[in-house]
Amino acid sequence: KTSVLRGASVTIPCHYEDKYKSHVKYWCSGYYWTSCESLKRTDSLITQSDKVSISDDPAQGVFTVTMRGLKTGDTGWYWCAVEIGGYGTPDDRASLYLTVTEDATVLYVVHATVTGQIGGEVSVQCRYGHPYRSRQKQWCRSGDWSSCQTAGSPGTAGHGSVLITDHTAEGLFSVTVSGLRPEDQGWYWCDIGDQQLPVYLSVTSGKDE
Repeated sequence: KTSVLRGASVTIPCHYEDKYKSHVKYWCSGYYWTSCESLKRTDSLITQSDKVSISDDPAQGVFTVTMRGLKTGDTGWYWCAVEIGGYGTPDDRASLYLTVTEDATVLYVVHATVTGQIGGEVSVQCRYGHPYRSRQKQWCRSGDWSSCQTAGSPGTAGHGSVLITDHTAEGLFSVTVSGLRPEDQGWYWCDIGDQQLPVYLSVTSGKDE
């Protein structure tokens, strides 16, 4: 479940297996999969909404969907999907519930993309409202929920070391990833139980970048 403030944008990472690298990916909306309305596909520039864009990164096994200028009417169920093809073969898919709200107490991140150099560190601030102060705070590698690290428990994400500190009085938990390596690049989630928001971590060599 992801909540976004009205008028804002959100980018959702959708992961898939290596065997689907060359397959068509798409994003659709609707509570029921059988009646899901396709909004954007990787094999066509035609879209039902010009505020939706899609990008595929086969090397990383992920495609991303960006929705801009969100309205409260955009609240609902959405699906990341990979077209499998073949009679009687269902497409591979995963659902996500998106809430577009005017409530500033929901979870949000200060910067949805952070960049650090190899060997260096980055810091992410995940802000939340008063209702979430007592919730467990986590930092998770997208596509691998077993990788989640909890506030107050130093751990690792990829090869970098991770420190998560919950500042309840300020309504935020900070995530510091140090000793960055190229393998740490990718999508992560700020997680507070029933709310998650994606963050992209970019790792550069620091040369000519």
